[in-house]
Amino acid sequence: MPHPTPEARALLLRRLASLRATGEFTTEHVRRAAAALKVTERTVWRWLREGSPSRPRADYQLTQRDLDAYAAWRGNAAAAWRELAAATADGDGPPVPALRTFQAALASQLRPIDRAAVRDGAAGRQRHTIYMRWEADCRNQRWEADHKELPVEVLVPKAHRSRRVWVTLFVDCYSRLVMGWALDTRPTAATVLAALRMGLVVDPERGPFGGVPAQLCWDNGREFLAKALTGAAGALGCLPVPTWPYAPHLKGKVERVNRTITQTFLAGLPFFTAGPRAADGRLYGPDAPPLTLQRLAAEFASWVHDYNTKRPHRELGGQTPLQRWLTDATPIQQVPEEELRWMLLASTPRKVHKDGIYFHTYRYVAPELNGRVGEWVTVRYMPHDPRKVEVYKDTAWLATAKPQHLLTREERDQVLAARRADARELAHRQRRASRLARIRLAPVTGPGAVEETTVISREQARVEQRQRQRDQLRRLARGDLLGLDAYLPPAPPRATEAEEAP
Repeated sequence: MPHPTPEARALLLRRLASLRATGEFTTEHVRRAAAALKVTERTVWRWLREGSPSRPRADYQLTQRDLDAYAAWRGNAAAAWRELAAATADGDGPPVPALRTFQAALASQLRPIDRAAVRDGAAGRQRHTIYMRWEADCRNQRWEADHKELPVEVLVPKAHRSRRVWVTLFVDCYSRLVMGWALDTRPTAATVLAALRMGLVVDPERGPFGGVPAQLCWDNGREFLAKALTGAAGALGCLPVPTWPYAPHLKGKVERVNRTITQTFLAGLPFFTAGPRAADGRLYGPDAPPLTLQRLAAEFASWVHDYNTKRPHRELGGQTPLQRWLTDATPIQQVPEEELRWMLLASTPRKVHKDGIYFHTYRYVAPELNGRVGEWVTVRYMPHDPRKVEVYKDTAWLATAKPQHLLTREERDQVLAARRADARELAHRQRRASRLARIRLAPVTGPGAVEETTVISREQARVEQRQRQRDQLRRLARGDLLGLDAYLPPAPPRATEAEEAP
């Protein structure tokens, strides 16, 4: 049960004091106050005896030395504490608290984004970063494209054993319709063009959707960056919008469709590679062979039809993607099919999410929420007034959050500035931890303390430089790219550092 806030406690004490001063104070007031704040009557009587709330006890404050040790051990609090305790025992540092106190200080003074970035780097930081959701204004305003390797074993033509296949998707951001798709053993420019052509053509058998999008958004995959797709976008008059590397949130619509495919289609197929396995690692499956690529394509086409026309979408207010498409009257720019032949190449607790706090069908965002994704907070609000909410962490006020669509330009800039500041600070901590890890010990030439240094000998630097050059040339001279690895002589044994020295 959450404790009452200091503001509520102070207000109660002032009210009871005023009643006592006028002679109207009774035990009934205490009983009602305890019921309202969800505390015992004994607690209210104790507050009356103590008067104003006592100051909270001072907790242990983390130092830069503590944070460096925590980062050096990649988020292992116990290991960092042991290192600090050992340094204190040797007289090389201030005293450290008990392990439980140290762990509690890390949990209370570091945000989830701080701890995750120390453990997992940029991937951990992205899990706890606030991203504002972008919504299309009309159909065919933007399509998002992506590849996905299907986690299911399939028999492909001219193959002696089963293997995985890839699917290429084009999704309309406004309606979430799967506009076009293609299956292949590996993603190529031909696969991309085939899926794009399917989406461009208005096929009455699939549904009354299609046309040329205003924008095409894809990631930095080499197939999507191929000249074929760039030329196709130019010929169609589409604006190419390639996303940044390692930023899947910039094409979240198609990423969500990818996850839905795994959850609602692939998980029910035989030889689903992400399913349970026997003790020897084999998949539980029938004795019959896996699905053929043709059978998988037929099953996937049926699933896409059901997804587009029958499956209600939560983000669309319970509408199916086709219903959402039909509610918009934006004209569809069609291209005659014959002109596309060249594309045949086939106060309530809430959890902070990556796009804010879900509350009353709105997503509330504030700069202070960045880095707290996955954390539970308390939302306090005025009934029938959704313009803003007050966010509390435990009993402390955290931020005033507003619905994302009501944010001003300055407020949006503040959210982005907080995100960039966190990224810079966490990257700085990682670089600092990396520099501390690279420190080497100087050679011991006599009695005295061991000194730390980053200086190495000229000969050692020369040997390391030659080794890096050989590794780089070996990577550039891979014979298997041309199919010549079977004809190349075996590599000679690597010379030792002593043999390489002049």
